[in-house]
Amino acid sequence: MARAQDARKKVDVARLMKKVDALLDDAPPQLDDAMALLRQVLEVEPDRLMALHSLSWSLDAYRRTDPLRWEREMKAEHWRLRDQVLALTKGTKSGGKLSDAQRARALALSLWAEDRVRGTPSNAELDEVEAALDEAEGFRALPDLSRGRRGLGAWRAVRQGVKGYPSLLDSMARTPARRILDVPDDDDACFCGLEGAFADEGFLAWLRKQTPVARPKGKKGKELDAALLLAAGDDAAPFLGPGFGGFGRVGRVLALRALGANLDLRNDSKQGLLHVAAMVDDSALVKELLALGLSPTAVDDEKATPLHRATENDAVACVPVLVKGGAAVEALDVNGRTPLFDARVPQSAQALLDVGANPNAGKGWTVLHQMACFLDRGPVIELLLRAGADARRKDAQGKTPADAAVERELSHIARLLGATPAAKPASSRKPKAR
Repeated sequence: MARAQDARKKVDVARLMKKVDALLDDAPPQLDDAMALLRQVLEVEPDRLMALHSLSWSLDAYRRTDPLRWEREMKAEHWRLRDQVLALTKGTKSGGKLSDAQRARALALSLWAEDRVRGTPSNAELDEVEAALDEAEGFRALPDLSRGRRGLGAWRAVRQGVKGYPSLLDSMARTPARRILDVPDDDDACFCGLEGAFADEGFLAWLRKQTPVARPKGKKGKELDAALLLAAGDDAAPFLGPGFGGFGRVGRVLALRALGANLDLRNDSKQGLLHVAAMVDDSALVKELLALGLSPTAVDDEKATPLHRATENDAVACVPVLVKGGAAVEALDVNGRTPLFDARVPQSAQALLDVGANPNAGKGWTVLHQMACFLDRGPVIELLLRAGADARRKDAQGKTPADAAVERELSHIARLLGATPAAKPASSRKPKAR
């Protein structure tokens, strides 16, 4: 007890909270620094409401922009904070000047409601969501609440079955170009909150049975096509890779298909829907697109296939789906690289090796030559060597992978590839005396 009291004396909570306010008011907010201070505050005052609220608010920024990291590292803490705020503010009344309790409870209720509608809520849970949103709206007009309200309406429609499904399709027709990033929560173009309803199997089955209407002419047709790329994964850019799949993408794409969008369209890099879906690691959407007849061997402006793009974005789940659908494991891009060249992490490399990738493939160079150019590829190199990659093979210039590493002064990588500690770049070595 004495130690706890001493700790409280050493930490000037008021001063730390003042620093936190300044960090969070900065543009952009200095989230990591603020969170470190907030955790210090909560160590000595675990129930300090505004510290709980501010830390929850900060974590929510990561939930929106880095969902994979949030899921792995922050979700448990975030939801614990949310529930703690709800417990501490239970019984808070609406009205009057906005209090700290009202402010904190409104956000916590919004987070709780959105979390429920992003899953598969029961009818009873939908009633609880509606009550939570009504309570939160009584405290303050928070844009975040639009996410839960949007999802609630969609789930009410889903519960009506074939009578309700058309209303969801109509909502896509009214606002086809919906996004998950860079759009205000209360904007009609925000898709957040609809993820759960648009992943409902009954709704998806109904969408698959819909005969696509003729593609609209002119501006409307172009809008649908642009919306289709967003739905397939472009709305996550520049954030790609695991964590940005899902988000009701299968339902969104099927809905836009029913409305006449062109499944064969390409973006400015000549990437089709399969490329885009693979880049956000949406294996369910990749499987759906393959079933709709899209080619897994299609190439973009760098002659990269969807399998190349999946690999370079650590989209491990998409690798076996693409290969099963007909993707060529040894396809070469414009630089003579197979998809294995693009593996940045061991998991991606292993996924390709598991489906038959040749660790010695390549035109004019090998996978090891590529890996030798990067300081962080040591784990991938070790995996490739165990899989039979030949570190003695030379590229078109007569250099080994170790030579490439030595030239870049990557001594650790060079040693992995068999170079001696005193090795020099091939271009600077003197010929042996005769």
